[in-house]
Amino acid sequence: MSAIPRARVVACCGGMVIVGGAERMTFAALRALIQSGARVHCILNGWAYEAIAIQADRIGATWSTSAYRVRLTRRSPSLPALARQVADTARTSWDLLRVSWRVRATHVVVPSHDVAIRVWPAVALLRLLGRMVILMLHNAPVQTSFYRRLWRWVVSPVASLFVCNSNYTRSELLACGVSPAKVSVIRYMVPDRETGHEAVAPVEGRLIFIGQIIPEKGLHVLLEAVALLAGRGVAVSLDVVGDVEGWISPTYGDYREVLKARAARPDLADRVRFLGFREDVPALLGQAVLHCCPSLPDQREAFGLVVLEAKAAGVPSVVFPTGALPELVTHGVDGWVCAASTPASLAEACETLLRDPIERARLAVNARHAAGGFSAPAFAEAWRGVFDLENTEAEVRPGAVAEVDAQGLPRA
Repeated sequence: MSAIPRARVVACCGGMVIVGGAERMTFAALRALIQSGARVHCILNGWAYEAIAIQADRIGATWSTSAYRVRLTRRSPSLPALARQVADTARTSWDLLRVSWRVRATHVVVPSHDVAIRVWPAVALLRLLGRMVILMLHNAPVQTSFYRRLWRWVVSPVASLFVCNSNYTRSELLACGVSPAKVSVIRYMVPDRETGHEAVAPVEGRLIFIGQIIPEKGLHVLLEAVALLAGRGVAVSLDVVGDVEGWISPTYGDYREVLKARAARPDLADRVRFLGFREDVPALLGQAVLHCCPSLPDQREAFGLVVLEAKAAGVPSVVFPTGALPELVTHGVDGWVCAASTPASLAEACETLLRDPIERARLAVNARHAAGGFSAPAFAEAWRGVFDLENTEAEVRPGAVAEVDAQGLPRA
C-alpha cells in the first residue's frame, strides 16, 4: 500500500461536548492517522469545548474553534431563527474552508450527518476541488421519507466515503438509497480508558447498566426485570452508571426522577445504586457478574460500545435483539440475546445465568476471548486503509504538541 506523503486531515468536531463513545472512537481513528504520518487539525465548538480539546491535544492534533451555536431544525422556524441558522451555517462553512486552505487539506473527516449539513456549502466545494470527504456514521440513519431523501440527495453527494460502525448501520444507510460502492464498515475497538481493566472481585448477583439515562436505553425495563427477580427470591442487585444529575433534553421530561422513585419502592429498595458518570468503568464491570444492555428498538442501537468493554472485562452481556447488538453478542456463546425487549424476557435471561455459575463462567471466558476481535491495532489498520496510509512512525506522536501559529492552526 503506497503511503500519501504528509496527508493533511481536517476533522469537523463541532457539536462534540462530552467524551462519549462516538467521541472516543473518532479520536481513536484520528490518532491512528497521526501515528501513520498524517497531520490532523480539529475544528471544535466555540463553546463547551474543553473536554474535546483535551482529546485533540492528547493525540497530537492541532485545533481551533468555530460557531456551532445554533441548533439546526427541520421545524418551520421564525424568520429571525432562520436567519440565525443561515448565519451559523455560513460561519462554520467559512471556517472549514479557511482552515482547509491554510493547512492544505487532502481529506476532511465529518463525524456526523448533522455536522455535514451544517458545513454543507464548504464540503460540497471541497469535494468539487478534489478533497476526499469521509463521513463517519456513529448512529444509524432514521428511516422516514424525509431522512431517506436527506441522506440520498443532500448528504451522499458531498461524501466520498461513508464509514459505518456495524453491518446494521450499513444496512440502514443503504436503505436510504446510498450506493454500496461508497459504504465501508469499520467496527469499533475496545475503548482505551486510563483506568485500565483492573482485577476486582465480582459481587454475586450484581448486574450493571452503563449508558445514557434516557428512555430509549431501557433502564426502566431493567428495573422492572430486577423487581421480578427479587420477587422470585433471586439474590440480585444493580449498579447504574450514567449521568443522573446533569443536563437532559426537555423532551425526556422527568424520566430520571421517575427512575429514582421506582428504585426507592420496597421491592427494589437497597438493590439499586445510581453511581453517576464514571471513568473507572473497567473496575465497576469487574464487580459485576452480568452486564445488561436493554436498548429498545426506538434507540436503534448502531453499535453498543459498552458491550466491548464488558467483553474485555470478562463479563457476559445480556442484550435485547435490537440494532447491532446481536452482531456483538453470540447467543449462548459469549453472552445472551433475549427473545424479546420486555422485562419478563430480560428477567428470564438474567435468572438463567445467575442460577448457573458454571454456564456464566463459560460465557465469561468466551466474552474475554471475543474482545480480541475488536483490538486497537485492527481498528487502526482499517482506518489507515481508508486513507491509504502505511504505519510510518509519524513525527507527531500521540501526546506531542504540534507547532501552531497565533490562530491555533498548524504551521505549513
